[in-house]
Amino acid sequence: MIEPRAWLTSDWPGTFFEHFYPYFDVVQTDWKQALRAALTSAANDADEQAFLITLRRMVAQLHDGHGNVFHPADSADYTIPVILKWVEGQLVISDVASAGTEGLQPGDVVLKVDGRPSASELGEREALISAATPQWLRYVALEQIRTGAKDSVVTFEVKTQSGQVRSAVLHRTMEEGTLREARPDKISELKPGIFYLDLDRIKDEDFQSVLSKLEQARGIIFDLRGYPRVSTKVISHLTDKPIESARFLRPVITTPDHAQMVKFDDPGRWKLEPVAPWLTAKMVFLIDGRAISYAESWMGIIEAYKLAVIVGEPTAGTNGDINPFNLPGNYTVIWTGLKVLKHDGSQHHGIGIQPTVPVSRTIRGVRERRDEQLERAVSIVSQ
Repeated sequence: MIEPRAWLTSDWPGTFFEHFYPYFDVVQTDWKQALRAALTSAANDADEQAFLITLRRMVAQLHDGHGNVFHPADSADYTIPVILKWVEGQLVISDVASAGTEGLQPGDVVLKVDGRPSASELGEREALISAATPQWLRYVALEQIRTGAKDSVVTFEVKTQSGQVRSAVLHRTMEEGTLREARPDKISELKPGIFYLDLDRIKDEDFQSVLSKLEQARGIIFDLRGYPRVSTKVISHLTDKPIESARFLRPVITTPDHAQMVKFDDPGRWKLEPVAPWLTAKMVFLIDGRAISYAESWMGIIEAYKLAVIVGEPTAGTNGDINPFNLPGNYTVIWTGLKVLKHDGSQHHGIGIQPTVPVSRTIRGVRERRDEQLERAVSIVSQ
């Protein structure tokens, strides 16, 4: 184990951010104060877990959706058999596995987590999460409640649809990623001529296999409530002219303390040429706060060139290649190294992509097992 006090040197990781983080002009963090608080905490940390919390609390002050700190002792590879959402100001169970759920149902409201009010539990976790927007902050906090070490336990106090208040003890026995929210098949014809493609699940070969049908479609819904697993070649079929990505800028650091961070090197933008066949159907992209980084590169193009109607909730508001570094004691820190601006030169960080048709889920919709965002998308492309 590396003693936390050993970090009170010029190698302290906070100095990396002080000189190289490209978004201090946006987040307006008093980094000197954040650094002082972290140094004071580190000097008194008793063990590696306490020091991990100190590092995470410090990185949270970056307000950077990529910012995080990892350590092998902090295991989070297993989940409880339910998915959680923050709906209408309440913690709600949105999806359940086939077993181990203690009779819980979609739409049950979680009042307490391990004996604490749900809002308090989320608030304490959010203090250690780096996020540029509230939607990414809340998404990560919800995932943290679900995940943990194998066979660890979480106790919920829930209010069921009948109004009954009861306890449920859930075990983290499912490997992370096993349980997914209810969606149509990754490629589905929802109605005659209306196609759905889940960009979080399809690959290039899946898209190519259905391309001839999409050419004849009346409407196409691309689900980007997550992270795309397919290349941007898809976008090349949505336009009849050359297009490009948002602006990726690499800061050029010549003086300490951000004294003259006014020069940026442009490493280039994605250049996308149109590719036949050009899809002419009415199109919708579904988004929410889970869409971050590469997903926002996609959506920046869709937004700038008005290639589709955008339905759902704002994205995470964090883009740009990450910078990782490893610290003694097996700590790994990641953060955003590139500065990304929208096509018109305006701010992306902390703003993200806004839906042209805002739609949020409701508790009633969850209980009825309806995807209200997808329903709205179907309505739009069916017109």
